[in-house]
Amino acid sequence: MNPECTIERRKALQVGGVIALGALTAGVGASIDTGPRRSEPTVAPEPSPPLTGNNYIFGYGSLMQRESRTATWPDREQAAPAMVQGISRGWYDRVETASWSPTYLGAVPRKGATCNGVVFPVSPEELRAYARRESGYRPTRIRSRDITMLDGSKGSPVGTVWYFANVQQRYPSERFPIVQSYVDVCLDGCLEIEDGYPEARKAQFAKEFMRTTSDWQTPWFNDRIYPWRPFVHVPRANDIDTLIRDQLGVDLFERITLPRR
Repeated sequence: MNPECTIERRKALQVGGVIALGALTAGVGASIDTGPRRSEPTVAPEPSPPLTGNNYIFGYGSLMQRESRTATWPDREQAAPAMVQGISRGWYDRVETASWSPTYLGAVPRKGATCNGVVFPVSPEELRAYARRESGYRPTRIRSRDITMLDGSKGSPVGTVWYFANVQQRYPSERFPIVQSYVDVCLDGCLEIEDGYPEARKAQFAKEFMRTTSDWQTPWFNDRIYPWRPFVHVPRANDIDTLIRDQLGVDLFERITLPRR
């Protein structure tokens, strides 16, 4: 990843975001090994397809949060909740940089897996902007029959729906921990969606995010500003902590530590 993309990723996270990729690919569910916890080989990007017709993005991490999404494109305030078959989400993405950097959420194709998130329309220019933000991922098409909307719609969007898939799987470590500020962004987005969509709330969207995300583990640092009064900077901090404790267990919750650096 080049320095410019690394900086753009950090800027998005400052207001609550994820990352980015360059080339748009035509593959529908490219094969990626989901085996042992090691650095997986990079998958060479495929040629970019012509961006014709309607295009959408399926966001499964920080793109679920409005503030993070609009940090890349201010007009993208609205996004509809959805469930997608054949995508497995987990803690296995990172940015190679000389500075400190956490492990982020990633996703890979996997038969039988499910992943919830949001779908929103994008112009070709917007799609390229989000792809730059998600540099290091491979934009991959989702088949319409694999999408179930949770906004009351009867069918999936008419057009091409993309998600940003991992080309490598690299798991949390002491150098690349899970960090609470990023978890906050994703879960705040989930709770935001539940507030706006009754069907998503009925489907327990936030709990479904926890359930369908793999590799929750330590090292996990609580890097919130003023962690003893987190609600000052993270209004839903108590709701988020309750979700983590109840869904992942008290043992893991109590092992979330403050940064040692």
